[in-house]
Amino acid sequence: MNPPTQPSPSSHRAPRRRVLRDVLGLFLIGSGTVGLLGALYAAEPLVTLFLAGLILGFGGSTVLRVAPPLHPLVRLVAGYVALSLGLTVLAGLAFAFTPWAVLFALLVALGAYLSSEGD
Repeated sequence: MNPPTQPSPSSHRAPRRRVLRDVLGLFLIGSGTVGLLGALYAAEPLVTLFLAGLILGFGGSTVLRVAPPLHPLVRLVAGYVALSLGLTVLAGLAFAFTPWAVLFALLVALGAYLSSEGD
């Protein structure tokens, strides 16, 4: 028995529906994240700022590593802005706890960066 010569029809949606679904999903993720952080901020401000810094830092680094179909300048600006905002929030929190925390956090980040570099 020979395999079929024509590929099976893949499920594809109309481009407008796919874009609308993606935009709606991003809107729900963004509004849910902002709402969750707002609710947490009312309960515990420092924990919420820590989470916001982690989200911004992770989001910025993800935007820089993943190559979405965006203009490279837009991708770089968005990635570096989110990454620097997240790191600023985290550094401010660390400094609020103790100034030494900033130094040791920078040492940990530098060590992680240097150990992850491939030759």
